[in-house]
Amino acid sequence: MPRYVCVHGHFYQPPRENPWLEFVEQQETAAPWHDWNDRVTAECYRRNSASRILDNNGDIRKICNNYSMMSFNMGPTLLSWMKDKSPRCYKGITDADALSMKRFGGHGSALAQVYNHMIMPLANNRDKRTQVKWGAADFKSHFGRVPEGMWLAETAVDTDTLEALAESGVKFTILAPKQASEIRKISGASSAWQDVKWEKIDTGRAYRCDLPSGKSIAIFFYDGSLSHAIAFEGLLNDGEYFAGRLIDAKPETGYAVLSNVATDGESYGHHHDHGDMALSYCLESVENRRDATLTIYGQFLEENPPQYLVRIVENSSWSCAHGVERWRSDCGCSSGTPGYHQKWRAPLREALDWLRDKLIAQFEYMGAKYLKDPWAARDDYINVILNRSRDFVESWISSHATRVLTQEEKTKVLKLMESQRCAMLMYTSCGWFFDEISGLEGTQILRYAARAINLIHELNGLDFEIEFMRLLEKAPSNVMKYTNGKRVYETLVKPSCISLERIAAHYGMVALFPDFAQEIDRGLWCFNRETKTVINDSFKEEGRENTFAAGTVRLVSEITWEEKTFAFAAHHRGEISLMCGVAPLTDKDSPMKTLLDNPDKLREMFQASNSDELTSFFGRNLFSMRHVLGDAQKILLDRLLRDDTLRIETGLREIVSDYDRLFKYLTTMGVKAPSIIMASAAIVLNSDIIKCLSLEVPTTEDLRHSLDRAKEWGVALDNERIGFAVNEWLMKQMRIISGAPTNQAEMSRVSDMLELFINDFKWHLSLYEAQNIYSSTLNQNRQSITNASSEIHNTFVALGRVLRFANEAL
Repeated sequence: MPRYVCVHGHFYQPPRENPWLEFVEQQETAAPWHDWNDRVTAECYRRNSASRILDNNGDIRKICNNYSMMSFNMGPTLLSWMKDKSPRCYKGITDADALSMKRFGGHGSALAQVYNHMIMPLANNRDKRTQVKWGAADFKSHFGRVPEGMWLAETAVDTDTLEALAESGVKFTILAPKQASEIRKISGASSAWQDVKWEKIDTGRAYRCDLPSGKSIAIFFYDGSLSHAIAFEGLLNDGEYFAGRLIDAKPETGYAVLSNVATDGESYGHHHDHGDMALSYCLESVENRRDATLTIYGQFLEENPPQYLVRIVENSSWSCAHGVERWRSDCGCSSGTPGYHQKWRAPLREALDWLRDKLIAQFEYMGAKYLKDPWAARDDYINVILNRSRDFVESWISSHATRVLTQEEKTKVLKLMESQRCAMLMYTSCGWFFDEISGLEGTQILRYAARAINLIHELNGLDFEIEFMRLLEKAPSNVMKYTNGKRVYETLVKPSCISLERIAAHYGMVALFPDFAQEIDRGLWCFNRETKTVINDSFKEEGRENTFAAGTVRLVSEITWEEKTFAFAAHHRGEISLMCGVAPLTDKDSPMKTLLDNPDKLREMFQASNSDELTSFFGRNLFSMRHVLGDAQKILLDRLLRDDTLRIETGLREIVSDYDRLFKYLTTMGVKAPSIIMASAAIVLNSDIIKCLSLEVPTTEDLRHSLDRAKEWGVALDNERIGFAVNEWLMKQMRIISGAPTNQAEMSRVSDMLELFINDFKWHLSLYEAQNIYSSTLNQNRQSITNASSEIHNTFVALGRVLRFANEAL
């Protein structure tokens, strides 16, 4: 009987957005990338959408989309982020599912996932069902079809979870072999149940699990030892060996046998460098062999229906030896930080459970005033999350409301729904998985809790925060400066809570610089047409350039439709000294409205820095540079310090120029210049190279001169920063070539630049995206390139060779 091979990857990142702003802020630990989503996408997700198979010389023989040949699930919150931030990768993933349907008899390789990776056995039944419904609806929005299978967070399962899957029409899920308890043959009702605990189950077939409701669901159990070898034993070091292990894992039998593995998808690139390439070699090798056939779970299930029933081990998972205790107790399972305990896990869950129940009571009480069925509305709210357009949300509200609602009532309904969205996001599994409550993942779920508390407080004045922090105080931290969960909440979570006043102040401070991008405008809040600056002028004071701005800003929430108008007055006194005061404009007779009619009075107040007068008008709503939001703060700081930076650089350039002959002389003697002069030379040469690469057409002669000097003088260049600059320039040029594939001048320019850095100076550049663009340009324009003049054709091929494409690929 035939043997089949299926590789499953669970690709997932937790939601990382600031819940007050709805975008991911910079995460320093992910440097040099902006954040961890960005980093793992570069190292794994993007690479698997265009993975390389190399020849014996290390040149590219073939570029493969691994997703089209494997089974995979992509976390909904990750996929939504990717659609906006990495559209090329997103398209590669969605296209792969369409390709896989042709390859696998109408079955797509993509599976759905419970929405935000909640540990399902620890969730209440309502949350179980909403997680499944939201996961399925999100999947359909991306892939254009109903999911056949659904991945459970950490494969954590109980019977109620399977009931929720079956109720939503999910045909199958995937579990670890240790999660099977008993099996028996379907034919012959009298056949006895066999004990298969401790991974004794045959993972080479599909099983059927009959449920108390009368429904059933198919379950696949992955090969535990092979999956462990992929993740932890170096199986990805050799793609051919990987393929052989998969094929030989199951002996010949009298039935169709499935060799299937499941791991975190991040094994293929993020955890294991070049893991995506090992997977490509493996999948191609299996496809080319005659003793096994590539398949995916949906296709195998259709062709080989279950012959056995199975019972699961209740409250079990793939990553905790104690069931699901990793997400509610100090069970001993951890990520291995020496000396760390996890005694904080139980109090954290208890605090969140307490908050969840308080939020439920308010949701039911307030929701009943406006909605026919608040819980049915919550299940359907995923469609609003996927489509925030005003017309659609109006239609959604009308379909669930008990009557025609006022604008204020619509905002209340949307805030209630958002409080429930946050109530589920605060249970994202990563908050408990790692070793410390103050880590990125622990603080992120507490941010969602804080946002839910904030929304309910805005709705009815109730304050759950004091009791919530009291409960968090019982969660001990391993980090001395935090002590406990309460301190973590106060130190790391509360500063993320963004008031409307601070958002208005952000607008006021950046309004001082009219050409500065209003990056906050693309997040949760936007500035509508009533926003205006009534004054923006510059003047000298004590020899320093000063700027003053004043006006009104009307904030509108894209999510809850909340609106509020503020007056602002902002002053820049040079360098990084910024101050902005804001006050709500409640009516036309507001004192601030009177002042705006006489902005000179406001300017005098800020010039004098009269704290008593400023406080009398603005109260506590005075803000400084540290209150500028998100990435704008760093960009604005760089801008404000630009003149100082240029002044310092000019001085250093003169020093380096004066010592030019000394450098040459010392080099002939084999002696290094003093460290302070070497540091100055490094700053100047790095700056020269970066500036040259920012030009529309950088000259290779100038670049060569700077690189030669650095090499001759022994100056350490900033390889990372220069590498990013080269890559940015390269991507811009490759996009030009993509639109004009017979542009010989552009192709020659790129070839010359790469020859300079790679061949002449032996730099290790990331050519990955440039290679992808070249490959797609070749595939889409092969005929026109072939028909072009021999000179153009040869130039295109020469560029391909510099980009490390084998002749076979060209």
